[in-house]
This record gives sequence, structure tokens and C-alpha cells, in this order.
Amino acid sequence: AEYMGNLMRKNISWVIVAVIIAGVVAEITTDEPPTSPEVCMAAVQETVSKFQDGQPEDLLRLVQNSGRFINEVGHYDSCIRNPLNKYVMVSITSSNPYIPISNFVGVCGPSVCNSKDYTAILEKNRDQLEKFYSSIMHMNLTNLLAFDAYVPTELSPSFDTLTWITLYIVLLLIGAAAGALLFRILRPSKTLKSAADSSKNGNSESDSSAEPRGSLLQAIVACFDPIRNLKKLNPEESGRGDPNLSPFNAVRFFMIFWVILGHEVMGVIGLASNAHEIPYYLSIPQTAWLYGGEFAVDVFFYLSGFFFIYIFFKKFKNKSFGVKDYFLSLIHRLIRILPTYIVVLLVYWKLLSFIRDGPLWNKLETMKNTNCGYFAVVDLLFLNNLLVPFAMIDCISWGWYLACDMQIFLVMILVSVVVLKKKLLGKSLIWILLIVSIVYTYNLAYSFGFSALGSMAPEYYPKYYVSPLTRVPPYLFGMLVGLWYIEEKGKLTKFFANSRLLKALASLFGLFTMYSIVVVVKPLIQDGKAFTQVQNALYLSVGKTLFVAGLTLFMMPSLVGCSIFRSLFRSRFFEVTGKLSFTAYMVHIIVIVFKSYGTKHSLFLSYEGAIHESISTTVISFFVGLLLYVFVEQPFVNLEQVLFQTRRRPLKSGVSQSEAPKEKEH
Repeated sequence: AEYMGNLMRKNISWVIVAVIIAGVVAEITTDEPPTSPEVCMAAVQETVSKFQDGQPEDLLRLVQNSGRFINEVGHYDSCIRNPLNKYVMVSITSSNPYIPISNFVGVCGPSVCNSKDYTAILEKNRDQLEKFYSSIMHMNLTNLLAFDAYVPTELSPSFDTLTWITLYIVLLLIGAAAGALLFRILRPSKTLKSAADSSKNGNSESDSSAEPRGSLLQAIVACFDPIRNLKKLNPEESGRGDPNLSPFNAVRFFMIFWVILGHEVMGVIGLASNAHEIPYYLSIPQTAWLYGGEFAVDVFFYLSGFFFIYIFFKKFKNKSFGVKDYFLSLIHRLIRILPTYIVVLLVYWKLLSFIRDGPLWNKLETMKNTNCGYFAVVDLLFLNNLLVPFAMIDCISWGWYLACDMQIFLVMILVSVVVLKKKLLGKSLIWILLIVSIVYTYNLAYSFGFSALGSMAPEYYPKYYVSPLTRVPPYLFGMLVGLWYIEEKGKLTKFFANSRLLKALASLFGLFTMYSIVVVVKPLIQDGKAFTQVQNALYLSVGKTLFVAGLTLFMMPSLVGCSIFRSLFRSRFFEVTGKLSFTAYMVHIIVIVFKSYGTKHSLFLSYEGAIHESISTTVISFFVGLLLYVFVEQPFVNLEQVLFQTRRRPLKSGVSQSEAPKEKEH
């Protein structure tokens, strides 16, 4: 008893396991009918009696197939293969979603024991568990613990109407691609190519009236041609646009990897069998790079602002912008985002359920069906960042970025019209909005006491993390840099052209700025009170803008074609991954969930392992993103060009069609 007591004090899992064993073996009283806890208790006692009589096989099998430590799933397949056993996942969570408690253990018990038996045992010992968790969490958790137990094999997905619709959509897209390939074989390739590229060359408006009806059908069919869509990844095929902007593709790739690394670690933290080491990992200085992953998202807002104003200013510099153009811009953006968004959401919600199973996967599917049932439409309306109070109850939780970016885009179109008509007034308006947003963020962070490392306060997620009011500064700064690039590109080229020292100093100072913004929180990681509330608020309000300012300095020589990293940043690899960055972002969380929750063995948290897993997740995400690009995203981009060709004009700025969508992708 003394030995077990010491172990329980050292490891949470022993508390859970000890409570379950003690509750089953002891004479517990309950209102359940005689067929429930009493039958389960009798079965366990019979197994123990066999062990005492020299027949240890049954008990050893149950112990071997059960989880031995916190967040260990045990041997799921081995347990369910034996008809005398039943696998039950027992979990202890917090009823308050802002308190990070999520512990589970897989129990392989007698087949007569069901989930209610284990829940009754935990409820019987609620006082003991609440005291224990209150001591390790340093907060009062009375009546805040939620006990649950479920049998994974009983949580099978159902094939409902929406599942059939999703399956039909996927088959329709595949069938359209197959039909386009067949059409390519049966029809002359030149005819197909000319039909597909008519709108791209800008000749469709003058020729469309003379073309027969069949040419439009050919063009629509050609939109889904996977070979032609795959060739669009080739810059020589789709056009390079301004070559000085291609280094931003490298930025996209590295920021995507940074985001994946952060999500990989956060995804494993709640499932790691070495949960007792999580406080250690969250307190070492290297964790600053984990928290710094938020700046990768700010970089995407920055790129959105840069490319938005660059393309907008070039396109409408010599023409008026009216209400019709506003709605056409919105339609253009929706066509480029929504098809991929809808396919990802439906496949994640309805089809992924049938691909895997396991102790964690089936429970996740139940939760996902509930969340998506409530918030799928909200996500597709780009309102989830305003209406969903907590990420864990959202359907496509990472879709908050698209919602935030869309809301900023709708406002920034109006601001850009002011820039177009009154440049000085427009620039001043952008600066004013930037300063107002920073001041607003500071007051918000200071008022609610947010830490620079985040907060468990209910207001943190909806009011700060996903709010367009706090996320807009990098977007506005990107717009200012875009205008500066348009106006001062020639002067900047001359400035950097003949001085390697200036190139090196600009890049090094920009790199130092970004590095400093990330690592300045190291003292706060080791001591949660190292920053005053003023320092926390300043970091949350100004840090984003300073980071993208450092990125601007680092990239400035590249933007004018004078960087020492020129050949690296303009490589074909980054040009291809840049075009796939949107679809890769859309599926990366699904890949992480598939690997983490689809596993049938216990997970272990380590930063070295997280880096290795992030590399594999990145590779898989870009591969799946390639499929989405070829079969979903690019076909609808082609359809837009075909169906709206008589209303659209080619960009006169030299910005390629392949580059134009980048302002929306992140």
C-alpha cells in the first residue's frame, strides 16, 4: 500500500487505474440494476481468484492489453479480438473548456463490464480525484471534473444523406477529371488547349460571339483536365509575373512548416503518455519557438495585404472602381476559396470517419459530428471567428483564418479605393487604422490581463486570438509595404545594386529583429510573472507588426532582385509549393488528426519527435494539397475564367493569373 501510494503521488495514471481497480473489487453500492456493476465486479473477482489459484493467464492478458500510464491506450486490437474481453476508454476532463485537463486510459476488462460501470466507479471516488487534480493544477476544481467512459467499437459512423452527397461530389470531381482526360484523347489537343486558354489570352471577348456552342463546352470540360491543371504549377506554363516577388513563395513554405510544427506539438500534448513531462517541455527556453508560431499566421496576413494592394493598384490604376467591381471582386474571391473549403469540410466531416478506427478515433468522430452539425454552415459563411467562442467546439477550427482574412478583405477594398483616388489620404488612413488597431489591442490585453504567451481566460480566444480587430495590423503593414514597393522599386534597386554590405546589413538586421521578437519571451516561459502587465500588453499589440517589419527588411534585397539568397528563394521548388500553400494549409490539421487520433498505440511527446513528425506532416499535406489543387481549386479557377471571360479584363500589370490568387490564399 505504501509503495502504491508513492507511485500515485508521482503519476496521475496510477490514481485513475487504482480508483478503477479499487472500485471494481470493493463492494460498491449503486442504483444500477444487478446486471451492471455487480456483474462486472463478480467477473473481475473471478479473474483475480483464478490468478490466486495459479491460473494467471486471464488477469495478465487484461493487464497487458490495458494502458499502464496516463494517456496510454494499451493494445486495442489484441483486446477486442478476444470475445471474453471488452475495451473501454476511460477519461477525466474538465467541464470548463478553458481548463486544460484531458486524461484517459484504455482499460481491457471482462466483456460483461460496460462504460457505465467505469463511470460509476469514478463518480464514487469524485472527492478523491477532485482533491488530487486541484493540488496538481493549483486551482479549485470542485464540481469541474467530467468523467466519461465509452466503448470504441460501439461508436461506428453512420452513412446518412449528407455522407452520400459528399461521396457523390467527390465522385463527380473525379469523373469530371476522367472525362477531361478522355476528351483529351479523343479530341485534337490544340482544340482543347485553345478552348481552355481562350480567356487567359484575353481574346475571348472578341471571338466568343463567332464561336459555336461547342467551344464553350470544350472549355468547360478542359477546366477539369488534370494534366493541364498540373502543368499550371509550372511557371513557364502559367507565367511568372514579377520575378522579384517569387521569393515570397519561400516565405510561404517556411511559415507553413512553422504552423505545422506548432499544431503538431499542440496536437500531441493532449494525448501524450508522458503527460507528467509536459510542464518541463513548456518551461524550457526552446518553447519560445512553439509560441512564436503565431507570428507565422501574422506573416500570412502580411502577405495578403501586400498582394492585395499590389494587384488592386496595378489593375485599377487607370480605370474607375465601382460597386459592380466590388461585388465581382467578392465573387472572384469566393470562387477561389469556397469550392476547396466545402470539399475539405465535407470530406473531413463525413468521409474520413470510414477510413480509420481505434480507441481515440471513434470518440473524435462523435465529437466532430456534433461540432460540424452546429457550426459547418457558420464556417462556410466565414463567421466562425465571430460566433464560435472556443476552438475545440468548432468544425473546421483552423478556418478562423479564412474568416478573419475575408472580413478584413471586405473592408480593405474600400480603403484601397481611397488610396486609388487620393493616394496621400489613403496612406494616412492606413496608418491611422494601424495605430488604432495597435492601441485597441493594447487596451484589450491590459484590461483582461492577457499574458504574452496566451491565456486561459474565456475572452482570449474570441476577443484577441481570432478577432479581425487584433489581427489586422500585419495586413495593414503589408499594404503599406506593397504601395512602397510599387512607388520606390527603382530607387530601392539602385540603392542595393552596388553594395553587398547594404544587402547583408538589411537581411541580418531583419533576421535579428524577427529572432528577438520570438526569444524575448524566454524569461516569461521560465517564470510566468517575469513580465509586467504593461510588457505583456505591449508584446501582444506591437509584436506582430515588429515581426513583419523585420521580415520586410530581411526580404527587401530579394524584392528588388539584389539578394544574396536570390537563387535559393527563386527555386522551382518554392514556386510550386507557393501555389500549393493554400490547399496544404487546408488539410494539414486533418493530416495531424489522422496520425494522432488514428493511432492504436500511445504517443510520446518530445521536440525532436515533433520535428520529425512535422516533416512527414508537411510532405503529406503538400501531396494531398496537390490533389486538391488539380481536382478542385484549379478547375474552378479555370471555370471562373471561362464563365466570366466576357466581363473580365486581363491584368495589365504583368501579374500572372497564377500569382494573382496568392493574395487570398492565406
